[in-house]
Amino acid sequence: MPVPPSPTERDVEAPDAGPDGHAEPRRRRRWLKPLAWTLAAVLVLCAAAVGGYAWHLRRTVSDNVQRAPLLPDAPAEHRIVPQDDKGNLVDSSGKIVTDQQGKPVDAGAAHVDAKGQIVDQQGKPILSGGKPILGTASEEVAQPKKVATSKDSLNYLVLGSDSRGSDQGRSDVIVVAHVSDDRKRVDLVHFPRDLYVIIPGRGKNKINAAYQYGGAPLLVQTIQPLIGVPIDHVATIDFNGFKSMTDAIGGVDVPTDSGVRHFNGTQGLAWVRERYGLDQGDISRGKRQMAFIRAVLTKGLSRDVLLNPREFSSYLDAGTRNMTVDSGFTVDEMQKAALSMRNVRGGDIHTTTAPWVAAEPGPNNMSIVVMSRSQMATLAEHLRTDSMATYVDNVSPKQGFGG
Repeated sequence: MPVPPSPTERDVEAPDAGPDGHAEPRRRRRWLKPLAWTLAAVLVLCAAAVGGYAWHLRRTVSDNVQRAPLLPDAPAEHRIVPQDDKGNLVDSSGKIVTDQQGKPVDAGAAHVDAKGQIVDQQGKPILSGGKPILGTASEEVAQPKKVATSKDSLNYLVLGSDSRGSDQGRSDVIVVAHVSDDRKRVDLVHFPRDLYVIIPGRGKNKINAAYQYGGAPLLVQTIQPLIGVPIDHVATIDFNGFKSMTDAIGGVDVPTDSGVRHFNGTQGLAWVRERYGLDQGDISRGKRQMAFIRAVLTKGLSRDVLLNPREFSSYLDAGTRNMTVDSGFTVDEMQKAALSMRNVRGGDIHTTTAPWVAAEPGPNNMSIVVMSRSQMATLAEHLRTDSMATYVDNVSPKQGFGG
């Protein structure tokens, strides 16, 4: 019986017939082995490069982003300052409260203290008939809790501040970013800073006043009852951040009333800062801000930028260098959120404005934007049920100031 060749003989010496009929050694495996090692080395280098790039991006975020107590750490005050339609402070009987000169007391200059009493800016109780005035309990400032219909959707409060001149320290852009449960859609809801709302522990005032009175925590407590869902995290970014992000990606194309225009950072910032000659005043300015922000996000999430490590790294560095988030928003959680939304592109980002019915003079001759309560309730329902894809606002004026 023939003896089968050994493995060594079969692998190394097994002959093949050559063109002349003579046997030739099989040599394929001799060059396959070095090729395999070469491919393995290339894959290792690629993995190291990708890992190094990911580590670099994570380090950029970790080094740049600042943290602060932006979420409320105490329950919202359920009482508000009682006032009449002109913004005057009134007592429990509805009588206008006057100061020592006989002038009506501005309700906007008062707030509710820990005892539930109305106090002035120095914390001194305001009296009526020799007795302290108590704040009025209001269900309109009740804070919502997350419900099952919201599923795993997320809600971020994004605040843009302008560090120049008289705007220093103010919240010039107020946006609720709703991320759908499936992480395929992002809705940016812009709140005009002149929107007239109820501020917990205060009373009726422009929504931006909440930021001035109590920073981001009070603004969160003001917005949550309106949108019917809790805010998960807060982020603030200076306008210079948008400017730098724009320049990092070579400028952006923004749709305007006169057609699509290409802006660099300086030009874009000047365009969104414009206050005068706008068709709908503060509303139009907010729409410009949303158009510019959407353009910056759209290009930043485009394949051209994402596949250009140097450009995307500069874009991320510019955005995070001017950013502050709430203390609980860790780098790990930020990375997890970013990875879950990795397939979001410009067409998946949608913008809308908090519903309103008129822009008109308010108490003490201040300009206010009057909110549509019924349409705000509809918006809140779509946020609670994670159904923003079907949300429609046919109430807010498309031109002019309504009223």
